[in-house]
Amino acid sequence: MGSRSFSKIVSRVAAAAVVALSATAVSAPSAGAAAQEFIYSGQDYGYAGATFDWTGRSSVSNIDLIVSDWGCDAKPVYAYFLFYNGSLHLDTTPTRRYDHSGCDKEDYSKYNDLKWSISGDSITYMGVVVCRDASNGPCKVGGLSGRNPYA
Repeated sequence: MGSRSFSKIVSRVAAAAVVALSATAVSAPSAGAAAQEFIYSGQDYGYAGATFDWTGRSSVSNIDLIVSDWGCDAKPVYAYFLFYNGSLHLDTTPTRRYDHSGCDKEDYSKYNDLKWSISGDSITYMGVVVCRDASNGPCKVGGLSGRNPYA
């Protein structure tokens, strides 16, 4: 291969790299922006899934939660959130959000525009828990969110 051909290949590769980097820079979010996250927890008896936005060091908002009761056992399913603070200590929301539909994967209860904040510490991770409402009924924590970019 002659040096002239090699130069053309290097020039084309460099030009392609510049175009690719430019496209990436245009489509990448700003350094401070955080993408909406999705978390879920599913069991044979039910499902809970939520999208949310990190809105600060110690706050989460725009939470949209779906709770679905899949069991045919007359025991409703409920969900709540858990949060790990900066020291990785656990905190939970006190409110249980129920779905009483039972036996129906297509039917669910939806809770929109929820929020949560704490004072004095940060929220590092968030998770959702789904439970069957029975005495000592089972609960399942799904995967945790990514790390809060503000914490």
